[in-house]
Formats: sequence, C-alpha cells, structure tokens
Amino acid sequence: MRAMDRAAKQAERQRVARQRALHHQAHLDASARAAAEYEEIVEVLTGAHRVPLSRVDWLATATASELPMPERRSEAEDAATTRLAEYTPGWFARTFGREQKQRDRLADEVAAAQACDDAAHSAETAAAKARNAEIAVARRVVDRDPDAMVAVLDERSALGSLPFSVEGVDTLLLDGRTIAIVDGLNLEDMPEEIVTLLKSGKASVKALAVGKRIEMHRDAICSAAIRVALEYLAALPIDEVEVLMLTDILDRGSGHIQSLPVLHLRATAQALGSLNLPRTQAIAVIERLGAHMEWSKRVGFSAINAAAFGVEL
Repeated sequence: MRAMDRAAKQAERQRVARQRALHHQAHLDASARAAAEYEEIVEVLTGAHRVPLSRVDWLATATASELPMPERRSEAEDAATTRLAEYTPGWFARTFGREQKQRDRLADEVAAAQACDDAAHSAETAAAKARNAEIAVARRVVDRDPDAMVAVLDERSALGSLPFSVEGVDTLLLDGRTIAIVDGLNLEDMPEEIVTLLKSGKASVKALAVGKRIEMHRDAICSAAIRVALEYLAALPIDEVEVLMLTDILDRGSGHIQSLPVLHLRATAQALGSLNLPRTQAIAVIERLGAHMEWSKRVGFSAINAAAFGVEL
C-alpha cells in the first residue's frame, strides 16, 4: 500500500508540475502576444505611409481605340449541322433501329453548339463593352472631370480602408489643384499605455508618457498625410496633390475643442517616388517635402491658417 501511495503522490506532483509549466508558458505566450499587438497598433498608427507608389497609366487607356462590337460567329453550330447533314446510318443502325436515336443525338448537339456560340458572342460583347467603358472613364479622368475623379478615388484607392489613419476625406478640385481635406486621428486616439516584453518573457505595461503620446500623434498625422497623398497620386493622373490635415485641438480663444487644420503638405509623384518610404519615418518625409505645421513637444499641434495656402474651409 505504501508503494502505491508513493507512486500516486509522485504522479500527482508530476501532474501539478506539468500544469504549472503549461500555465507559465501560457502566460509567456499571452505576454508575447500583447507586446506584438501593441507594436502592430503603433505601426498601423505611424506607418501607414510605408507603401510604394504604384500609379495607374490612365493616358495609355484614354488614348486606346474603342473596340467594335463583335459579330456572332457560328463555328460550333456549323460544324454540328454539317455532322447531322452528312450522317449516313451504317448497317448496325439500320438493322437495329438506332438511326433515329443517332439523328436525335446529332440534333441535340446542334442545339448545344448554337447555345455555345451564343454564350461566346455574349461574353465577347460584354468584354468589348467593359473595355470601351473603361476607355470612356479614362478619358473623363484625364480631362479632369470632377465626378469621374471622385468616383475613381472611391473605387481604386485604399482611402476607405484606412480607419486607423483617417476618419474622413473630402476632395477639392480648384483651378487645376487637387486638394484632400482629411479628418485625422486625435490625440485621444493614441494608446495610453505601452506594452513591452521583458527579458523574463513577461509583459510590462506602463502608462505612456504624455510627451510620447504627443510625438506618436504627430507621427500618426504625418503618416496619414503622406498615405493620402500616395493614394491620390496612385489613383489619379495628376503630378501633384495637396493634403490638409485636421485634428481636434483646444481653441485657446474659445476654450472649446475644435477640428482645425494642423498640417499642409504639397507632394509630387516624382518626390514621393524617389523616397524609400517603407524604411522612412513619416516626420522625416514631411520635413524633406517642406510641409507646414505648427507642433511642439509640450503642447502638440497648434492650428495653422488654411487660407494662407489658398484653402477655404
């Protein structure tokens, strides 16, 4: 009995040890996930600009010739009809009454071939209409038709899939200028805590210093401005775009929080195309492009005068 008791106690100790090991590993895994998720959030907020510039060649499409509507062809039907017309029953078919069945089968093949030719013609017609519609849209876009340009931005850009970078985008087309008015994220949208992974494998969660949150907000606004510029330049046949970023800041005159302009960026496709954006910090790009903003480490963003850049809000 004592031997069995010792074995049972040893098994229980081993079970408890395994449970503790699994619990410890689960805790480490959870810590690693928490730290990784925090890094992902920061990258989404401050790294939206880290994409290459790839442009649509609207001019090539706009100058293409429209396709004529295809004529219906009947190769399959003609071949099936010929087989039916040339059918000569053999001795076996005549003897055992299979001639009519064979003729019926060939007639069915004619009907199927006709349907096949109809489907091919419909597909070719649809493809020609789609291509001509694409050419028509391209010509409107190249001609700077406002409705066409806005529609292209909605359909071909990723502006609608940037909820962690911008809250809304409006487009102004004024005297040959293309201006994006962007509702950027606010300081309150920045994380309040920072999660890091210690050498022990455990997660360390600390309050994010106010100064760091202000810097993160700056980087988020700058990154969003660049990304919006990239989306406009990628989707539209323009060489330059202006981006005016808005965010909620305290109006010290009224004491109210208002959505006010804080950053004006003028960017060209040539300038952005020459940068290694996936490896560049947003603030460095903003400074290199000569964007205008009022920001300090102590108070963050201050409002700028949009009218100074020819933009009336």
